Amino acid sequence: KSVLINMVAPALLYRVSAPHFVATSLAPLTISGIPPILWLTYSVIKLRAIDFLGLFAAENVVVSMAALVLAHSEREALIGRSMQNVVLAALFLGSLATAKPLMFHMARQLSTGNDPEKRQSFDLAASRPIAMKTYRVLTLAWTAALVIKAAGSYYLGAHFVAKDYLIFSPIWDLVSDCVLVTCSILYGRAKLGPSATATAPTAAPIAAP
Repeated sequence: KSVLINMVAPALLYRVSAPHFVATSLAPLTISGIPPILWLTYSVIKLRAIDFLGLFAAENVVVSMAALVLAHSEREALIGRSMQNVVLAALFLGSLATAKPLMFHMARQLSTGNDPEKRQSFDLAASRPIAMKTYRVLTLAWTAALVIKAAGSYYLGAHFVAKDYLIFSPIWDLVSDCVLVTCSILYGRAKLGPSATATAPTAAPIAAP
């Protein structure tokens, strides 16, 4: 359900609405951000939990729109899009100041689907000191990895023309996400056992439509 709302629906809305506006209009991007924002609001109010696909999708739309509004050239717009991962890195880093870092919440959502009963069992297992320490280490690792991803995206935006950027940027995202997820799974399995594989998070960044 989360994938359909936060990935499929925005992409479809963007493609359907884009032909009805001028090429420079931000309206299609704004419209594409409605489903994830509504779902994120519902998950916080009704489920009392954060849907991370919704959070990442909404953050991506906001950063992409800001980049388009503030940019004075195509090059600046491409560079501005790399700031998405900087914002995410700041969120991950800031969560380390809380009792439960972001990786704990991500793992809980992916493991339980935010089902209340399953969440209780997950919280009990995650209350072990070794478990929470593992989530903190993973949160710090994702912070560093997102900064590296942002640096790579910045390089591509600063040195590649748009048509080449649109080819190499998804490749960079795919390769870096695969490395990040694989390392997260291996570390989680080493610290928490084979069951950690089920709670290892998938790639965080979501590409703009």
